[in-house]
Amino acid sequence: MITGDLFNFTLFMALVGILNIGIVSAVKQTTVLNSAFNYGLIAMMCSLPLFGGAAIILAATGTLSLAVLSQMPASPMVVFGAALMLLGILGESGVAPFFASKAEMFRTAGSPFIVIIHLSSLFIIVRAVEILLLVLW
Repeated sequence: MITGDLFNFTLFMALVGILNIGIVSAVKQTTVLNSAFNYGLIAMMCSLPLFGGAAIILAATGTLSLAVLSQMPASPMVVFGAALMLLGILGESGVAPFFASKAEMFRTAGSPFIVIIHLSSLFIIVRAVEILLLVLW
């Protein structure tokens, strides 16, 4: 996902969290559906720091353009917004310390969705690190 805007990335991040739940819900086993529900609760709760961090960065700088943000010095509010966004990104993608509910989904033998969800999480984390380094440096 190539985006030049921080809000587009946060919206994409939230949609990937919802789509991961939909992919897992295709398996009709009670334990998998229960863990998908738990993962969904964590993903929805992590939407608040995700969008809140973007809003704080917007309030502190007046823009969400990555090209403009890379030219600005990082103020303490921008660092706080980036930390909130990182918390939201970790929760939405299901990495540590939020992976406990995600791990329960993978106990199903031969689950076709494991590779899709792991790759989406990996690509998102790489892009998130790139964006946050761009904003902070």
